[in-house]
Amino acid sequence: MPRRQSQKEDSLVRMLRYVLGVAPAEFGLFPGEGGWLPIKELLAALHQEEGWRHIRQGMLADAATRLAPELVEIDDNRIRVSQRTYELPDYGASPPAHLYLGARRKAWPVLKLHGLEEPHDGRPWILATDKEAALKLGQRRDSEPVLITVQAHQAQDQGAVFPAWGDYFLCAWAPASCLMGPPVGEALPAKKPKAKPAPAPSGGLAMPAPGTMPGSFLLAQEDVEKPYKRKGITKDIGWKRDRRKDRRGK
Repeated sequence: MPRRQSQKEDSLVRMLRYVLGVAPAEFGLFPGEGGWLPIKELLAALHQEEGWRHIRQGMLADAATRLAPELVEIDDNRIRVSQRTYELPDYGASPPAHLYLGARRKAWPVLKLHGLEEPHDGRPWILATDKEAALKLGQRRDSEPVLITVQAHQAQDQGAVFPAWGDYFLCAWAPASCLMGPPVGEALPAKKPKAKPAPAPSGGLAMPAPGTMPGSFLLAQEDVEKPYKRKGITKDIGWKRDRRKDRRGK
């Protein structure tokens, strides 16, 4: 195996060990019971990291079956590592007055009505202490997420709990009255359309426009049919003069 390929594979195994077993909170990830994390969430997090945007699910499967089967395990759509040393959430921490969530646009009306409820997979919501971090997490689920402010202290007065998780806070439940965001009655701004490349002409590759290639020039039709009419070019009619001289000499 080429040395460069071997180094890439070793780097992937070390990255999985770090993200899933050492510092998942650093990447805004929270593994569930047994250290399991949805593969979709792991890929979304890795794709936000410089140098890891090329990782695909097949590479993770290769890590679990060939590169490090003793470390990486995949079960259906979940992944985990056997060596997990990350700390548990800190339930003694005090959250700031405001926490932030980057939510899917379609989910906001539901959240505004029902509040933050425990997701179906049993894992809590991950809330950020600043807006930029919340939107970055939200972009894993929606290209243009809605920023929601959670009034943490008011939610605590109603029974909500916010354990610290690295630089983030977790939340299994928060009442709807403690969530602030865009008015639900107003239509959210439409997503920005993605620019589509101009389609290539059917039947082959697109060719550059005439005269746009380096060192090229346009050839006019009159240059082909009557080149002597161009400025500075004299028509060669010497043979006619020679014939007239011959006739006068007879």
